[in-house]
Amino acid sequence: MSDAKVIFWDVYGTLVVAPRGNLDSLLQREAELRTVFERTIKNFGLNAVPERLHDLFLRGIQAEREARVAQGIAHPEVRIDEIWFKLLEKFRPENPPTINFAREVALFFQRQANPTQLQPHAFDVLTVFKQRGLRHGIISNAQFYTPIELSLLLREESASAVCTYESIFDPLLVFFSFELGSAKPDLALFRRAVEALTRENIMPDDCVFVGNSPVNDIAPAQHIGFKTVLFAPDGVPESAVKPDLVIHNLAQLLEWL
Repeated sequence: MSDAKVIFWDVYGTLVVAPRGNLDSLLQREAELRTVFERTIKNFGLNAVPERLHDLFLRGIQAEREARVAQGIAHPEVRIDEIWFKLLEKFRPENPPTINFAREVALFFQRQANPTQLQPHAFDVLTVFKQRGLRHGIISNAQFYTPIELSLLLREESASAVCTYESIFDPLLVFFSFELGSAKPDLALFRRAVEALTRENIMPDDCVFVGNSPVNDIAPAQHIGFKTVLFAPDGVPESAVKPDLVIHNLAQLLEWL
């Protein structure tokens, strides 16, 4: 893999630790999240009961997904800011929300419900590879707040030397599920990446994809022609999908690329 030109990264579970899970985990954490809804209501002065807000929140996610599946999208991605916008219309009828306010609420809720941190060695690995001339891209299931969170984490890790994630990642090679409406393991994000690479005369086998899920990351990346690295800090999961390389620590990448 030493001849790689581009490294594509998954975000959550690979570059970023999200100890409490992702958006889907919200469907399974009713008791734990009640406090988060209470804090959100109090912080923004919403005229809502936590249990009712939680119920409508989950119903909104499910309804949006079902609508997209009905449109033929096998792995739909919702836009969580739009979910919050519709909720706020119900609970602040006297003061109609803006999409920016909905995003402010969604970001507050996200930080309370799913606090994040960079994986150990992530910043060092990203920096070393960038210094070597490799380009960094992203193919990840994500929400509007993902680039915000990633920029903040990189800024904190670098003592403000890195102001935004685009200082590390090539904006032309960043593909987030919320922007496309489809989530991995759908091939749509990967095909968008290949289209961008083709415009720069870069072949898929010149690229490496690093992710933590055999199903969501490794299988579609292999299908599209990327070399693959499975990041498995807690052990390799049972899967028929076999990556080119398995690592248990991101620093191990420096030995192979």
